[in-house]
Amino acid sequence: MFSKIEFKNFMSFSNLTFDLLNRGKCKDIIAIYGENGSGKTNIVEAFKLLVLSLQSMESLNENTRLQSLLKEQTNKEENQKTNFGDISEILDKISFFTTFKGIAKNTHRIASEGNTILKYYFNIEKDNGYYLLEYNENNELVKEELVFKIKSNKGVHFSITNIDGLSQSLNKTIFKNTIFKDLTEQIEKYWGKHTFLSIFNNYCLEVNEEFINEQVSINFQKVVDEFDKIFIWSGNFRGPFHSTELLLKDISKGKIDKSEKEKLSYTEEIIYKYFSALYIDIKDVKYKQDAQGQEIKYELMIRKNIGGDLLDVPISLESQGTKNLLDLLKVFNNVLDGKICIVDEIDSGIHDLLMNSILNDLKGSVNGQLIFTTHDTTLLKELSPSSAYFLNVDIKGNKVIISGNEADKKIGVNNNLEKLYLSGFFGAVPDPLDIDFSDLFLDHNLSED
Repeated sequence: MFSKIEFKNFMSFSNLTFDLLNRGKCKDIIAIYGENGSGKTNIVEAFKLLVLSLQSMESLNENTRLQSLLKEQTNKEENQKTNFGDISEILDKISFFTTFKGIAKNTHRIASEGNTILKYYFNIEKDNGYYLLEYNENNELVKEELVFKIKSNKGVHFSITNIDGLSQSLNKTIFKNTIFKDLTEQIEKYWGKHTFLSIFNNYCLEVNEEFINEQVSINFQKVVDEFDKIFIWSGNFRGPFHSTELLLKDISKGKIDKSEKEKLSYTEEIIYKYFSALYIDIKDVKYKQDAQGQEIKYELMIRKNIGGDLLDVPISLESQGTKNLLDLLKVFNNVLDGKICIVDEIDSGIHDLLMNSILNDLKGSVNGQLIFTTHDTTLLKELSPSSAYFLNVDIKGNKVIISGNEADKKIGVNNNLEKLYLSGFFGAVPDPLDIDFSDLFLDHNLSED
């Protein structure tokens, strides 16, 4: 889990430390509050950058594969073409994630003199380490470094820089024999366009697991596995989600192999238990299924009591809040399964009482880490002071983030955290002036006369 993040010249953060420890342990639930424009989403973007940078070479390969398929389709006769849906739209999205430079675009702080530095501190099985990314104003990778347990002591697993030329240092205790030589050559070819972790992940796709286990230290593999647990839920970017034993990868609609048909029933049962606890009018959920060869095309239907009639409503016609709750089910499944989920505006479109109830039910069951931004102050009733963070901005735009238990004054056991926040005890609340809308639009009104 993550214990601290340090930001330097990242988006609107000039210098910020986000400490996630409480009495030496990583917190499992973290809620981030702040006024609009304070930079809450910047924290989500830092995790998103990390996730995407791990996958840039895989994204490039997928982009190349889809381009080839699209070209083949273009050259076919009309009646021979396969329906690839929105393949062009998918390509447009993937293309931004195929290089580190593309992933880091618009994240360097405007007009800042120094490089952007992101330093991710983490704890794995009681051992501490950090991963550092540094890039310049042109979003060009300057430095990448990983420090973690080697054998009994902590040390540098790798450090790569490009200041006056490429300089790489791979630890031979971590990377042995053949793989040391292979990765050194790959760094010469690809580093800068891709991070070392992305290069390593792509390399693993080309060799067998036994080879990796023989050639690469288990401690380095632990870090790679830990970073692979990160999932982002933000705007149009949600994932990467994978199928689990119980849940489908795409729970709204999609296609699966016939051999996975039983998973449809499992997922139906889970969604029904979830939704029936939140909505009084939902009586059942079922997947509408259409067998096509060895595949099953499916779409989630919600059986609702509408005007005294039981009707099956496609999930696509439900409110955005209901769709968000469905998507969040995958997030909750992941944090219970030991994953690390970063959610932007967790309360978006969702009634505060529903979100409050869900958070209350989650407490004590999280085996991973749930970090989310929110404006829902009622959630503070369910959060401990150490789990609530407040992002403050001073008159010069300098920013600092503190948790409730780091406030200047001690919070009593019986204090109402929500009332304290709304009263300005922690800062991080809007302080607007009055707006005279009649005066604001006065010139427009006069011109109409």
